[in-house]
Amino acid sequence: MILKNLWGRKVRTLLTVLGIAIGVAAVVSLGALADGFIQGYTAISGGSGADLLVMQDDALDIVFSAVDQDIGNVIGGFSDVTQLSEMIYTFAATDNAPYFIVYGYNPDGFAIQHFKIIEGEPLSSRMSSKGGKPLLLGRTAAQDMDKQIGDTFRLYESIYCVVGIYETGEPFEDGAAVVLLEDAQLISGKPRQVNALLLKVQSGTDIERLRQRIEQRFDGLTATTSADFQDEQDMLQYIYVFTWTVSLVAILIGGVSVMNTMLMSVFERTREFGVLRAVGWRPNQILLMVLGESLVLSLIGGGLGIGLGIAAVRAVENIPMVSSILPGAFSLKHVFQGMAVALTLGLVGGGLPAWRASELMPAEAMRSEGGSVHSNRHVRWAFLRNILRQPVRTLLTIIGIGIAMLAVVFLGAFGNGMIEAISGLVVGGGAHLVGSETDASVDLSKIDENAVRRIATLPGVQAAEGFLTGYTALGELPFFIVFGYQPRGLAIRDFKVVEGEPLTTNRQMILGRVAAENLGKEVGQTLRIFNSNFKIVGIYETGVPFQDGGGIMTLRDAQKIFGQPHKVSFVGVWLEDQQQVGPMIQRIETRFPEVSLAKASEFSEGLSDMQMLEASTWAISMMALIVGGLGMTNTMVMSVFERTREIGVLRALGWQRRRVLEMIVRESVALSLLGGMVGIVAGVLLGFALNMVPMIQGFIQMQYTVGLFVQAIGTTLTLGIIGGIYPAWRAANLQPVEALRYE
Repeated sequence: MILKNLWGRKVRTLLTVLGIAIGVAAVVSLGALADGFIQGYTAISGGSGADLLVMQDDALDIVFSAVDQDIGNVIGGFSDVTQLSEMIYTFAATDNAPYFIVYGYNPDGFAIQHFKIIEGEPLSSRMSSKGGKPLLLGRTAAQDMDKQIGDTFRLYESIYCVVGIYETGEPFEDGAAVVLLEDAQLISGKPRQVNALLLKVQSGTDIERLRQRIEQRFDGLTATTSADFQDEQDMLQYIYVFTWTVSLVAILIGGVSVMNTMLMSVFERTREFGVLRAVGWRPNQILLMVLGESLVLSLIGGGLGIGLGIAAVRAVENIPMVSSILPGAFSLKHVFQGMAVALTLGLVGGGLPAWRASELMPAEAMRSEGGSVHSNRHVRWAFLRNILRQPVRTLLTIIGIGIAMLAVVFLGAFGNGMIEAISGLVVGGGAHLVGSETDASVDLSKIDENAVRRIATLPGVQAAEGFLTGYTALGELPFFIVFGYQPRGLAIRDFKVVEGEPLTTNRQMILGRVAAENLGKEVGQTLRIFNSNFKIVGIYETGVPFQDGGGIMTLRDAQKIFGQPHKVSFVGVWLEDQQQVGPMIQRIETRFPEVSLAKASEFSEGLSDMQMLEASTWAISMMALIVGGLGMTNTMVMSVFERTREIGVLRALGWQRRRVLEMIVRESVALSLLGGMVGIVAGVLLGFALNMVPMIQGFIQMQYTVGLFVQAIGTTLTLGIIGGIYPAWRAANLQPVEALRYE
């Protein structure tokens, strides 16, 4: 009977199943990709067979860690340590891949041994016979880029020669490259620095005691076992939060869709339930039947969603140079998670309708004409009267669409806030041009100070300054940004000191207002970053989250603590004639190909980081809109079904098909607009609430613009039109005679 009841409304069942499937697919695919990414991180430490990994304490991620090589010489001399390997882990830009993983190892270290050469020769310190620095390429990367032994390979502006192809079985490594340690140090801009030290110890060594000895001997370093490495990476926790937040949006909309479907099923079958009660069915039998229908519906959707999730991950794995960074890691855990989500949707979505059906009194149910239909004759407009006839269904549909639009508005405001934050990160002092390393991620950009000085001497350039940015975790703050500026430079002038005095020399620091409040710091106190203490001489305020949530020290101090001597992250250029912006960009980029320039006001928009952010936010928004659109279509289909006889009467009275179609589409648009407005308001309120959280204030401020609201309303209208097209077409094509006979 359960399958018969579901099959009786095939279109409604199909739409509900699709809504559930997308929610489950989000859980399965994002969970598998997140686990694959985390497994890749585990391979960084565990794949080499190291017992301990030593890196910089409070580093936001291993890629930002900087450990002096001299420390490796000392630790390598410990009696318990049998072998030590130095490692660089970073990203570099190459052809069609702005985020290409690069490892740096010494050829004679133990860590490089697990990169099994399947073609060519191992890495050695000698130059390739065909010229160029030697490079090992992972099997996956070689296939994706169609590279063979002897081919050249570009990393930023440097040319390497592929001397060997390796395989480890880990996607993170097989989609990457291995170069000599000194070459990797040039790529990462950290001479005499490594990201981590990998240690092998004697059998029977007390690992915990050795770990404590290292941390006590070297202030500012942390030692972790390979098994615990991923737990120490804050970035991985952010990934988990992100994936489950996105999944929750899809789950909520899917849950609303299930409840909507089951409630409508109960409403339209009220008389049937009355008959069943009259012939002896007990309330718990009615409850179990309706709940069973909801669970079957959810299980079908869950099975389809698992299949869609697997297909989505397989599609990602087939994208060249993406699969290595986002490898899928499917396991039974993801199947169980998907089915658990589906069952939860079935229980929660079907619980209320099942309870309502079981509480129906036989006599009242048999007199019912299809549930709680309200005439609403006092409502002036006919399309509003029609959508308010079923207030519960209308409310659930509005909630579903509202959640979708909340996601669109909130993510749009987040994206705008990120663009402004990055703009505030790199634009200062009224510079006309801002530049970063060509093709580099904004977090890993590095430019030689000598290039900045040479840019300053070009004709038409008034001044050129470089500044450095770095990231760390401080106390309860998981994210803290440090700026390194020249104390008497032009770029630092935008940081208006509102308390204390400006930055004048090394070992000093001025804090942003938000950072000072979050850290509980005042002028005159000290702040410890890594293993260095800085005296807080002033508090500044700019109104830009990234700036007010961070702190400024001298450029020399920043270069020292982040292990980047004579390097800057960005360069600001002041011109003598602002009308020469275009020619000057071309002249500087031709002379210095390692530097990419743009107008200060346009710099952040051209970054690959921002383009990826916009792509990901729109992908999430599109997912929410698809689920919301399915719910809208489902609602309008149900509305047409229950009004079949009414539409037949209208057609018999002379209404043309076009008029019926317009009526249904108008109702769909009205319903969508109601849900859209609820979602827009909720998205704005959520953003403003987050803007009030001190921890968020130091990172980003949600930015709501007129363009965002216009875009949201336009999306809502489109959702209403698309969601109403099929139901409207079906209603317009009903034959009057058949419609009048419809039960």
